[in-house]
Amino acid sequence: MNKRWGMPYSWYYVISVIWILIVSFQWITFARPIWYDETSVLVLYVLCAAGAAEVLLPWNIWLKWGVKLAAIVLIHYYIMTSYLIYVGSGPLFPERFIQFLTTVLPYLWFSLPAWALFEVTVRLSVSRRFIFAFLTLNIAGFGILDSFTLYNLWPQIAWTVLAGLLILISYHFRKYQTKYPVGWRQLRLYPFKVLVNIVVVISCVLLLGINMPSIDPLLTDPYSAWHDRTGKLKVSEQPSKNGHTNSSSGYSRSDSELGGGFKYDYSPVMSISTPRGSYWRGETLSFYTGQGWISLPDDQYENVYDNKPLTPGNEVSSKVKTVKVEQTIQMLGKDTYPVLFGAFAASQVTVVEDTAHHGPSMSWSARDGVLRWNGFERAPSRQENYPTEYKLISEIPIIPVDTIKTETYSQLYGSKGVDNKYLQLQNNYPKRAKDLALDITKNGKTPYEKSILLQDYLKGHYAYSNTPSLTLKKSDDFVDSFLFEIKAGYCDYFSTSMVTMARSIGLPARWVKGFAPGHQNEGAPDLSGNKEAKAPEGPYTVTNSDAHSWAEIYFGEYGWISFEATPGFALPSVDQEAAVDKTQEDNEPEKQPQSKPEEPAKKVKQETNLNTTWIILTAVGILAAWAGYMLWRHRRALYFLRLRLRAGRSLTFSEHVVGDTNRWLAQMKRKGFTRNQHQTVREAVVRWQQDAPFLHPELEGILAIFEKAKYSPHQIEETDIENIHRLLEECYRKAKKSTRR
Repeated sequence: MNKRWGMPYSWYYVISVIWILIVSFQWITFARPIWYDETSVLVLYVLCAAGAAEVLLPWNIWLKWGVKLAAIVLIHYYIMTSYLIYVGSGPLFPERFIQFLTTVLPYLWFSLPAWALFEVTVRLSVSRRFIFAFLTLNIAGFGILDSFTLYNLWPQIAWTVLAGLLILISYHFRKYQTKYPVGWRQLRLYPFKVLVNIVVVISCVLLLGINMPSIDPLLTDPYSAWHDRTGKLKVSEQPSKNGHTNSSSGYSRSDSELGGGFKYDYSPVMSISTPRGSYWRGETLSFYTGQGWISLPDDQYENVYDNKPLTPGNEVSSKVKTVKVEQTIQMLGKDTYPVLFGAFAASQVTVVEDTAHHGPSMSWSARDGVLRWNGFERAPSRQENYPTEYKLISEIPIIPVDTIKTETYSQLYGSKGVDNKYLQLQNNYPKRAKDLALDITKNGKTPYEKSILLQDYLKGHYAYSNTPSLTLKKSDDFVDSFLFEIKAGYCDYFSTSMVTMARSIGLPARWVKGFAPGHQNEGAPDLSGNKEAKAPEGPYTVTNSDAHSWAEIYFGEYGWISFEATPGFALPSVDQEAAVDKTQEDNEPEKQPQSKPEEPAKKVKQETNLNTTWIILTAVGILAAWAGYMLWRHRRALYFLRLRLRAGRSLTFSEHVVGDTNRWLAQMKRKGFTRNQHQTVREAVVRWQQDAPFLHPELEGILAIFEKAKYSPHQIEETDIENIHRLLEECYRKAKKSTRR
């Protein structure tokens, strides 16, 4: 047996290498959004080359390491040249050699440590303690990163657990092989039985995992409790990663990981007295991570005092006429928020409640149009002065659609250019998502026309659902999985897709979250748009079910214009000079999507249920087959258990012999060796000896032991049971073989 650094080269060593590669690949997939593409590919190729050398070169150790080093050098050269990172010039030595070393040096800090960890881990996998420790560290590491970062790492955890089960099973068989070589040689004769048991164990784990009910935690962990206390996270509002509806609708505190599903929460949030309905804007976010939206520390805010005008931003331009709208917001719930809500761009704010403020209580971002409540950053409780009532004055633009839709890209952005903040996309933004955006907008001649095409496409081709099926999700990117795999979702899915697809074709866009208009009390005045109609007096009641998100696209001197890509929603807007208020028809909360988009959602849900049903049926089928196999395998024991239960006592050795003989007679009957009703066992056996002389030795021995047990006063010994059992099996085997001929 070959040795590798003191470790025997065997099938277990090969499985250990494969196991380490599987776990290593999970860390590479985690690091892909952080690393450059060439770094991820380089590390992957290096580990695969090292693993292949370990498996395929079981001979001289020096030759193995020589081949391994040569392969890794070639891999570095190939990756550097393929990605055009290294382009050599001049003589090979020393110019090009020095150039290559200088270029590859930063990447060696990633590839060489990964290679070293792989080599060490493979050689330590001979210890059960190390395997358990290694699995624990990896699962704990993925779990911590999944909980406290932007990444969803449950697939990596699942693969690590599966690889861990396989390596532990392999380790068990390896120990059995070394400790019981004779038993191992016997076990190798039945590989199917071994594989069946392994598949059954994994199927049981799969079946339990799929059918495990989703329950809320009885206790809140300290980290979540602290975040909930500081207002940075409201646990009940975070969508679950598996798509179950164990979370509730509401204004989210963290949008770094979008997705999942939710249940509608109809508890009231605020009451807004205003003559004009609107989307109640909260925050705008502009940095997309691939899983959600985050704010950056470079966001600039200025202190704001009560009843003072706010510095105008680029939401409203002097080229656009506006309508001044006053709102009085009264908070109805006990929750506090990081911002104050209002219609479109706020221009002035007044806190109504009489509280003693020490210094400024608010901060304003003119660039992003966000009015942040400073007290929230200190502590979110009601005792820390979050206002129960405040007034806002907003400047709602009258959108000159006829003018904007004729403006070209150079006319809109040529003079001042575009802020790259609103064009940001991660390096690995899916190409097929960008290609889809280009295809959708190919007939649009201006930025506004392209924006409308994107909006209408998303509304018309994807279904609304508050419980999208994440079982269909394969892509790591939130938008990519929605567009091409899940194809159903709620506002976060549509608005994020609208913003990122607009950015992919060069349109500056940002993501906005807040609340839909809500609903007015009965008896409110008519909002038909009649100029002589009385202004509405009934306030808008906004609930957690009205939490919503939408997209805004920048059009140069015309400022930011909102777009609604979610089916069943329409933005309350002021169209040209008519200033028609569409609040009544647009006042559809997120709980009431139009009936038409729900039909595809039902189809998606049915497909999801069908996929889950097939998985469950497959697992149940495997378990049923295994149960049937086990019943067949232990049929003799079950037969004697039935005889014992019928007798009400333990069976004697003689009864065991008689029972075995009766089972054998039934088996022989199926092979054509019949026994007539009037015949004794001896008469039947004598006839069989004449018809099948090749069975004569076995039949003679069986008859002797049977008659001893049935009629003789002599006691049956345990050896007699063993002998007749052997004779019965041999006789049946010969009879079965003869019938085949």
